[in-house]
Amino acid sequence: MNDTDFTDFFAALWGEQPTPFAWQSALTRRVLDASRDPAATSVADPAPASTHGSRPWPDAIALPTGAGKTACLDIAVFALATQVHRVGAGGAMTAPRRIFFVVDRRIIVDEAHDRARRLAKKLEAAEGGILKTVADRLRRLAGGGATGLDGERPLAVHSLRGGMYRSEAWARNPLQPTIVASTVDQIGSRLLFRAYGRRSGTWSVYAGLIANDSLILLDEAHCAQPFLQTLQAVRPLRTWAEAPLARGFHPVVMSATPPPGAKDVFRDWSGEGRDRSHPLGRRQLASKPAKLRVAAKARGENATRELGKELAGAARCLLGDGRQAIVIFANRVATARETERLLQAPDVETILLTGRMRPVDRDAVAARLKGLDLHSDRSVHRNMEKPVIVVATQTLEVGADLDFDGLVTECASRDALRQRFGRLNRMGRGVRSRAVIVIRADQASPKRGEEDDPIYGKALTATWKWLDDGKDADRTVDFGIAAMSERLEGRCDLAELDAPAASAPVMLPAHVDCWAQTAPVPRPSPDVAPFLRGPRRGAPDVQVCWRADLDLSDGEGQDRAVEILSLCPPSSGETLPVPIGVFRRWLAAGAEDAEDLSTDVLHVDELDGDDAQSAAERRAGGEAARRIVRWRGAHTDREDITATPADVRPGDVIVIPTSHPVPWNRLGDLPLDPAGTADALDVGDPSHRVARAKPILRLHPALVSVWPDTLSVKQDALTLLEDLEQRYEEDPEGITDALQDLLEALRASDTPAEWAWLREAAGELADEFSRVGRLRHGYRIIGERSLILVGRRRVRKLAGEADAFSDEDDASASGTSHRRGEPVPLRTHLSGVEKFARRHATGCGLPDPLAEAVARAGLLHDLGKADPRFQS
Repeated sequence: MNDTDFTDFFAALWGEQPTPFAWQSALTRRVLDASRDPAATSVADPAPASTHGSRPWPDAIALPTGAGKTACLDIAVFALATQVHRVGAGGAMTAPRRIFFVVDRRIIVDEAHDRARRLAKKLEAAEGGILKTVADRLRRLAGGGATGLDGERPLAVHSLRGGMYRSEAWARNPLQPTIVASTVDQIGSRLLFRAYGRRSGTWSVYAGLIANDSLILLDEAHCAQPFLQTLQAVRPLRTWAEAPLARGFHPVVMSATPPPGAKDVFRDWSGEGRDRSHPLGRRQLASKPAKLRVAAKARGENATRELGKELAGAARCLLGDGRQAIVIFANRVATARETERLLQAPDVETILLTGRMRPVDRDAVAARLKGLDLHSDRSVHRNMEKPVIVVATQTLEVGADLDFDGLVTECASRDALRQRFGRLNRMGRGVRSRAVIVIRADQASPKRGEEDDPIYGKALTATWKWLDDGKDADRTVDFGIAAMSERLEGRCDLAELDAPAASAPVMLPAHVDCWAQTAPVPRPSPDVAPFLRGPRRGAPDVQVCWRADLDLSDGEGQDRAVEILSLCPPSSGETLPVPIGVFRRWLAAGAEDAEDLSTDVLHVDELDGDDAQSAAERRAGGEAARRIVRWRGAHTDREDITATPADVRPGDVIVIPTSHPVPWNRLGDLPLDPAGTADALDVGDPSHRVARAKPILRLHPALVSVWPDTLSVKQDALTLLEDLEQRYEEDPEGITDALQDLLEALRASDTPAEWAWLREAAGELADEFSRVGRLRHGYRIIGERSLILVGRRRVRKLAGEADAFSDEDDASASGTSHRRGEPVPLRTHLSGVEKFARRHATGCGLPDPLAEAVARAGLLHDLGKADPRFQS
């Protein structure tokens, strides 16, 4: 296959853009022909290519926002399919099997994941043509070069959101062509042998898979300069080995402004961006006039309130004249919240979107945005019932595929403003787009020594001065892509206008020697965080979720809590990422004096462990300890329940009982009911069902009480839970019959759309446990008020969403040593693993001696079980 076939492949995938842009075709040619003459030229790529030898991917892809950079996923997948004939040919394969799309904003991770998932689905469903050809080749790669593998998936797609149960399915098979959308912290910690939130036994597996046979697409590296430097340092260190692997490792930066030191930079030389008749030209030549405004009263203690008023007022003024969709960017979560509160009115729909949201809540927001057709370029005017205003922090700044008619933004550094304006008239529609840039009065004219902003340093004030010097008589600056590029051309002081970028420490061989030792972990062991974020810049997250059926007040309740969590462990969709310092302060603060700790600011000063403990001890006498659970999978016990902030570690999965009285918005933006209570916090059941493709039903008064009042069976469920443990001892059949009736009633109920999961889960459980006597052994009663029914049968329609890889961290995971009901002899098992390991090793292209060593390790891995003491 060649670049002409890629054009057909692209058209078959994305009918709305029938042919790829010229730069996409040019990059495809380069990737497909990595060893071409560096001086070769073509009509679509007239500039000489940089000297790159046999490297298929450049150091950087220099393209502006809206240029379609996510198509690099398509190019990488297609290039991989062209090399199936090289499987097992040693170092011949240059196309990577694993493609990592890494960004620093989680909502963009999800968008990249969504595109990759649509690509994978089209390949899997293909019945003919170029899509079927590519799919069959990828299936053959997944099978290690074997044929007749119609059951293999052509492309696996995963999103790494944190150290959650079953979030490591991407690592299940080293032969599987895979796209992983993730963040700097998740990929970076795994690359450096210190996977956040995972046990050390798998650290080397993740590091090996990321550093070999991989392409890392780092979107907008100005957000992650230290991680980029770390990737560049890893590349030469991979060759320091007795038997270096001839597998590719390609870190690629995708940014309008390539970082210093990038020697091999790919650019678009086609001229399409300057052609108004071309879609790319319409995007880059679109005018984006922005008026400059000072919020005169926004200073000191009044800054948040007055700035919110200014931002909300400016957005209101932009509505009309064909503008129906407005976005507001705030630099602080508190400002975004205040702005959204001021905008709430019957005549406009407001949406708040920050980086401190759970995936389940963010998915709900994304669904609302999708329903508003903000991604479409099919028409100038939008078909909306009423205008919509989206208020966001930096979470929408980079890469979000959203197209607004108007934009209001708090002043920031030049590079941040250019990214934000990428959301305004993104597709170059004919709408009369307008924008407003607002700055606080104390930032427009700062006092001496107060020029530094916590996020943007001196760049914010310098950028405002640069904008003010270049405004026209109407105090307006054109932020269109072409107009801004022309204005910036030739300037040598751009670094002063951009946000300060930290640098990673120098990576020494001693660092790698320590990291690569994973059993036992050396003490001390170098912290990987500075290599991902830079020294003293930000803090790693903990993942926080809430459960309503936990009582941690005494030892008995704590034991029950661990048992409940073992049946329904935390899932990635229900967790909120919180900087560890913020969480420690929240845990230490009293309910009545806790400040607003939510922030999207990367410069978060961690509360020292000893100080956090002292703060907890200073709480008013008699206040009950607010205990939390540090979930560690099957290893969790009562010792992991703590009220001590110093016990919380980076990457921890934290479970909080909803009975805690502290206001929840101290940690992030969470949905509350009209009364402001936390009824919507526990989403464990629907998250479990999606993550594992298995239904679950937890019955507890705190959970049943928030069911819709329209459910006629709500009272029946509450009655079932009265004196549950004692009644079960007296009449277990009566409890079982009542539970069966409840499942059937829920299946037949008419639930609101947001509660559809309850009706569906009840039906799935009723079908699974319909056989006489099966239900009796399917549920677990825990204490006087909790009943949990966990399904073990996978729900077919959800199986594609759930991960297929488990480290047996919960009670629903099970291993077996039986085949068709018969025990598997040890000799059969060992020889089977040997063949399995050899297929993986040879399919990955390992040299023959290494492949044989891996196969021999498989043959001998369980030999200790021949000891008579292991026999049943």
